[in-house]
Amino acid sequence: MEILGAIIVGRYLDDDKVDEIYDPNKKMCKRTRAKLCLGLFVIVNSIGNALAALQEYDTKRTQTPTAHDISSASVILPSLAFACWGFADAQIQVYSYWLIGGLYNTGQQHARAVGFYKLVQSLGTSIGFYFIPESRLAAMNQLLCSSIVFIAGSGLAFTQLPSQDVVE
Repeated sequence: MEILGAIIVGRYLDDDKVDEIYDPNKKMCKRTRAKLCLGLFVIVNSIGNALAALQEYDTKRTQTPTAHDISSASVILPSLAFACWGFADAQIQVYSYWLIGGLYNTGQQHARAVGFYKLVQSLGTSIGFYFIPESRLAAMNQLLCSSIVFIAGSGLAFTQLPSQDVVE
């Protein structure tokens, strides 16, 4: 799903004529494309989180971890959650690089921005991996923490959209 997400979102963000089906003369500005992309990210990631919460709730209710066999229907729910997360991950990665590309003009500025972005991303990954064993943080609490970071990050992303007057 990550490759599919990257292709779909990358083409959408780069295409200023995404609205030509409805009005061939109308071009969609970068700000509108950014809002729609972030909105889709929120929806897809929220679906993934909801599916994971259902799975974790079921596990907590039965007090036994669910063993999934690839041939059983019980594998569908967690698989859909991972598919949503994969799509959302690729989507936000492409969006971040697209935004960096639009905010900075020179190669040196791009390199610094990407370096800082990768630093923050690696820090988040390190913190996340630290809490993976359930002995450190219960699975439902891991999901809750992840959801809080997702909500905060999405809110902050909506404050840093390209300017309204930019039309390619």
